[in-house]
Amino acid sequence: MRPIFSILASAAVLLSATLSEAKSLTGNRVLVLLDDLSSAGEYSKFWSSLEDREYKINYSTPQNQSDVLIAMAKRNYDHVVHFAPHSKVAQDSQFSNRALIKFVDMGGNLLIGLTPNTQDAVRDLLREFDIEIDTRNHRVFDDSSYDEGLDAGAFDTLVTENIVSPKPIVGEVSAPILFRGVGHQVGSIPLLNRVLASEGNAFSGEVGDSSREKGAIDLVSSLQARNNARVSVAGSLDLFSNIFIDSPVSRKSKSGGVKKFARSGNKEFTDELSRWTFQEKSVLKVFDHRHHKEGETQKLETYRIKDNITYTIEIAEYDGEKWTPYHASDVQLEVIMLDPYIRTTLQEAHIAPEHHYARYKSHLTLPDVYGVFTFKVNYKRPGLTYLTVEDVVAIRPFRHDEYPRFLSAAYPYYVSVGSMIVGFLVFSGTWLFTWGSREEAKVVAQRKK
Repeated sequence: MRPIFSILASAAVLLSATLSEAKSLTGNRVLVLLDDLSSAGEYSKFWSSLEDREYKINYSTPQNQSDVLIAMAKRNYDHVVHFAPHSKVAQDSQFSNRALIKFVDMGGNLLIGLTPNTQDAVRDLLREFDIEIDTRNHRVFDDSSYDEGLDAGAFDTLVTENIVSPKPIVGEVSAPILFRGVGHQVGSIPLLNRVLASEGNAFSGEVGDSSREKGAIDLVSSLQARNNARVSVAGSLDLFSNIFIDSPVSRKSKSGGVKKFARSGNKEFTDELSRWTFQEKSVLKVFDHRHHKEGETQKLETYRIKDNITYTIEIAEYDGEKWTPYHASDVQLEVIMLDPYIRTTLQEAHIAPEHHYARYKSHLTLPDVYGVFTFKVNYKRPGLTYLTVEDVVAIRPFRHDEYPRFLSAAYPYYVSVGSMIVGFLVFSGTWLFTWGSREEAKVVAQRKK
């Protein structure tokens, strides 16, 4: 039996080492779906970027049923890059919309690239995420902000720097981004975030159609599900292509001159987008949370009304390499029984710089209501991992021997009782003294007689 245990231990060590090498916290297994495997070379720089970040890529097509996405209620891949917008997929396929949605429900991440000729199956998939792409054969045009080198007079190769996403998803990019594809509309659910939009003079339509109303159009969007799985939708496959990544960009500045860039910002943008989608960045984790009475350290399941307690939570952020302290000023604690009785902002406490987390504290007095309460931190911010931490505690009333002996509110009653006692004693003493004096006077008078 000893050799078997040694083999299992070695396998466990190898598995943990493999997982530790992955930049993503969810794993390094990537499945790339393409309409045609021969087109993989068009995006080789994007694949190289993923491989440099230690991802293991497997290329396939939606028609290839030998690659199984989910087996035995487990994911065979951690991330799916869906660059097959033209493929028709059967409902019972391994890569049907139902299978991809189940993949996301199981915590998998999804990156989708589109074209103006996207098939109905992919359109239906995006509707599940409350994203509606434009009509087939429609594309985005902009006759005031386009790339002259790649456009050939069609005005459909856009140049944009309009990154509208929250900074945790994609921050600033050093050069303009090239885009050629289809636009889409983002729904109203709070899980969605707009990432990249056109400049304000673009419109969506067919080739030669210039009568459309012009404005900013959504080009790239993202969604973070309630289970923290991430989905990104780009309306252009060319956005990830080698041609667009290596192409120089020239665009007119606001002053009327021409500003030239030796290389587009596509590589920087797609790298940041894939890092966020594959959970290499903007991932939060609660390392510890606790509560106790002030002056004590023991965590209790039952407190007394009006107790003074201290609540502490420690939060870290993953930067692709290690956990670092997460600094914020909007982390809140709620004390809830049906409705929040207390809502207070946690203050960051000063701790040693070598710690990989930030510590937040709050000192509060429990409400004068007894029952079952929940200490809850529900931290949800665009682009960041959702944090929900709950502790259920009981708050009891005072026992009979815990009430104060004298209540400050009852002092007037205490004074009135005391004054009655003093008055009674004074009256009794006066009456007894007066009665005694009269009796003594009578005795003296009788003796004189």
